[in-house]
Amino acid sequence: MTTISDVPGVTGTDSAAGRDRLLAALDAAAAELQVEGPACDEAGMLTDRTMELLRDIGMGWMYVSKDLGGLDLGAGDSAVVFERIAYIDGPIGWTGGIFAGVGLLAALFEKSAAKALLADGAPNCSATAYPSGRAVRVEGGYRLTASYSYCSGLPNADYVFCNSLVFDGDQPVPGPPLMFLVPASAATLQGNWDTMGLRGTGSVDFTVTDYFVPDHHAVSLFPPPGTSGLAAAGLLVAVHLGRQAWASGTTRRLLDEIAAHASREPRPGATRLADNPVFRTEYADFELAYRSARALGAEVFAEIDATVARGEPLSRRQNTLLAGASVHMHDICRDVAVWAFNKAGGTALRAGTLQRVVRDALSGCQHAVAGRSLLPDIGHELVGAPPELQWIGTTLGALPGK
Repeated sequence: MTTISDVPGVTGTDSAAGRDRLLAALDAAAAELQVEGPACDEAGMLTDRTMELLRDIGMGWMYVSKDLGGLDLGAGDSAVVFERIAYIDGPIGWTGGIFAGVGLLAALFEKSAAKALLADGAPNCSATAYPSGRAVRVEGGYRLTASYSYCSGLPNADYVFCNSLVFDGDQPVPGPPLMFLVPASAATLQGNWDTMGLRGTGSVDFTVTDYFVPDHHAVSLFPPPGTSGLAAAGLLVAVHLGRQAWASGTTRRLLDEIAAHASREPRPGATRLADNPVFRTEYADFELAYRSARALGAEVFAEIDATVARGEPLSRRQNTLLAGASVHMHDICRDVAVWAFNKAGGTALRAGTLQRVVRDALSGCQHAVAGRSLLPDIGHELVGAPPELQWIGTTLGALPGK
C-alpha cells in the first residue's frame, strides 16, 4: 500500500511535523504553481503539471489516519497549510484543498474499503454537497441516478462522492442521505463553468445515470463510532475550516499585492499611492481587520483540536463559532477585494496578478457555506437558541424525528 512515506521529502508522524513538511514542499513548488495558475484558468481545470506538483507535495495525505499511512493533521495545522496554498494560487488552493479531504472521506468507510481506496496512493476525490440524487436499493447495493452542480475539481478527479437520498422502489427510505463513491469516469460532465473567477477549479455540473454502487461504497455522512482525529468532528467542520483558510490566504495575498502596487515608483509627475495618508489609513484598517479575523479562526481551530484530542464531540457553540469565523473572514476578503480593485485603478482593470486575485476572491466569497445568510442562525445560537436545535448542513434546526 502506498503511504505518505512514499512522497519525496514528506515524512513525520505528528501533526506539527506533517504541517511543516507540507509547508516546505509547497514553498519549494510555489514558483512553478504560480506559473501554472493562468494556464489552469485557460483550461478550466488544473493542468497536468499542477496535478503532478500536488501529488509530489503530498496534499492528499493530510487527513489520512496514521494507521493508513497518512499525516492525520489537526484543524489548526491543516488550516495553515490551506492558507499557504491559497496564497500561492486561488484556484489551485481551492481544488487542492478539496482533494486533501480524501482522508476525511476514507474515514467514513469500513477499514478494508478505506485501505482499498488508498492502495495506489491518495486518490483525488471531488464531492457534492446537496442530496439531489436518487439511489434505489437493489441486491448488493444501489442504482444511482443524479444531477449535481458546482462540483469543484471533478475534471481532475479520480472519484466523486455523490450525496443522495435513498429509495426503496418509489418510496423514500427514512433517515439521512448517503454518500456514494462513483468513479469520475461514470460522471457525464455538463460544463457550465464560464465564470468571472476561480476558472481553474473546473466546478462543473454533472450527471450520473443508473450507475450501480456496491454496498461497501455507500456510506453515512456521519463518521462511525471510534473514528479518530479531525474526521471524528464531521465533514461540515472540514468544509468550514477549508473555506475559512482559503479566504484567509487569499486576503493575505490581496493585501500584499496592493501594498506592492502602492509602493511602486509612479510615472513622472505622479506620486506613489503609498504616500497618500488616506490609502495608508484604509490599508491599516483592513490589515488589522484581517489579523483579527485570522486570530478568531486560530482560536476556534485550537478549541476544536483540544476537543478532538479528548475524544469528545464538538459542541453546538463550537460549530457555530467555526461557521461564524468563516463568514467573517469571507466578509473581509470581499471588502478587501473591492477596495483593492478601486485603489489599483487601471492596473486592476487589466489582465495581471492583481486582477486575477480580485476575481478569484470575489468568486470564492459567493460560496453558499460562507455567505451572510448563515448569520441569523449563528446569532440564534449566540443569543440562546433552544437546546434541541442542531446544525443541519448550513441551517440551525430540529433533527428529523425530534
